[in-house]
Amino acid sequence: MIGSPEQINEMLELAAKQKIHPWIIKRPMKEVNQAVPDMHAGKARYRYVLVNEDNGGKL
Repeated sequence: MIGSPEQINEMLELAAKQKIHPWIIKRPMKEVNQAVPDMHAGKARYRYVLVNEDNGGKL
């Protein structure tokens, strides 16, 4: 359970107000063939986020 829509909205408002950001590592989409084995090997310290730079994504 993740909570009701009202609780989710309250949580997101609190995160924005307190400037809480996720701990992520951005990797270019072109590195997906290396990112997956790295993740399975435990090298991802936080969450991996694959960014499609060809469509305007920024690292």
